[in-house]
Amino acid sequence: MNFYLGWNKVINRKFNSDYKLVMVFDKISFYPVTALLKLYLIKGEEKIEVNSVEAFKGKVNIQNEEQALDFVRLFTDPELHVFFDLLAIEVFRKSSNPFEPYGSVDDVDFDKLGLIEAKVDVEGDIFIVKRTLLFYPDSEGIVDRRLAIVREYVKKDGEYSMEIIKEVDYEKIYSIEMPIK
Repeated sequence: MNFYLGWNKVINRKFNSDYKLVMVFDKISFYPVTALLKLYLIKGEEKIEVNSVEAFKGKVNIQNEEQALDFVRLFTDPELHVFFDLLAIEVFRKSSNPFEPYGSVDDVDFDKLGLIEAKVDVEGDIFIVKRTLLFYPDSEGIVDRRLAIVREYVKKDGEYSMEIIKEVDYEKIYSIEMPIK
């Protein structure tokens, strides 16, 4: 991608919203050279900077399992995950990974470790997504990379919460490629 000041990219998703999700090349400085991309929810003149999963609460309308999965995958998309406070990417079987090479585990290890492919259930008005995530280490260097099976709870209005069901010990955890080293 070639970036220039004012460049923007609309991020199309399957869930419903009156807001457009837009990535914007916001500013650049030359000493030292740094560039800043930002993510916004835009509706008319209203512009909300997105820097956490909470930004979507009350701004979306999730109606089915497919939209719920698309919603949670927004937070772990290799191109977009850095905009959110979750700091993780989804882990896939290498043979069916839409984001190859990021988050790939070979099929034999995927099964041997008991990792799970994303699955969505509905309980009342809550969508429950189970999937496998790879978390970045914390910035202080206290918590290392973690591979975990998680359960995510999504309400129709975008209210979101997540719990780790099980951490998975994987001796080849550093062989799983992540967009940011």
